[in-house]
Order: sequence, then structure tokens, then C-alpha cells
Amino acid sequence: MIQRIQTVYLLLAALCAALNAVLGAGVPWLWIASVVMALGAVGTIFLYQQRPLQATLCTVLMAVGVVYYLAVGAYQHTLGGTLQFTWPMALPALAIVCCFMARKRIMKDEKLVRSLDRIR
Repeated sequence: MIQRIQTVYLLLAALCAALNAVLGAGVPWLWIASVVMALGAVGTIFLYQQRPLQATLCTVLMAVGVVYYLAVGAYQHTLGGTLQFTWPMALPALAIVCCFMARKRIMKDEKLVRSLDRIR
């Protein structure tokens, strides 16, 4: 549902991850992590009737974003790569923040629905 604010947050997360995949992925596994984040965020939007699963997938997407930065660090440190830090490399961090905000709103909706079910 586009009316929900968490949908907007998930769309922003997908946009940031997709932009990172197009503009800033110089290493194949970084590109894969960006594409997984983008497709996962879009897929999560359509699970609006299953809020607990939607919240769990937001957590998984945040974990993928963290793995992205761990892979960047491992590539730079261990493998001695020469990866250039450019502005697209900040986009996954923005996607992580958007997923966090979406998860927060999803949990708020779930709490509201449970409280209304209790009243009936």
C-alpha cells in the first residue's frame, strides 16, 4: 500500500541500493549485495498484510547492508584492494537507515492492530 509511510521508506531504500548497484559497484560481491538489498526492499513492500514477516525482512535487509560494509572493509584490508571511496558508497548506509525507519513504522502498525484486536 502506497499510503503507508513504511512503503515510502522501503522505496527510498530500494532506490538507494539500486543507485549504488548502477553507479558504485566495482567489485562483483558488492554489486550482488546492492542488488539483493534493492530487490529485497521492493519485495518487502508487497508483504503489507504480513507485518511480522515484513519487519523480519527489514532486519535482514539491514544485515545485508552491514555485510556490504564488512565486505568493503575486508576487501580494503585483507585483499589489499584499491577500491575508491566515492559518494555512491554512502548510499547503502542511507538504505540501512530507511530500512530501520520502515521497520520502526511496521512495528508501530503491528502494535496498533494488536491493541485494536484486544479491544474487540
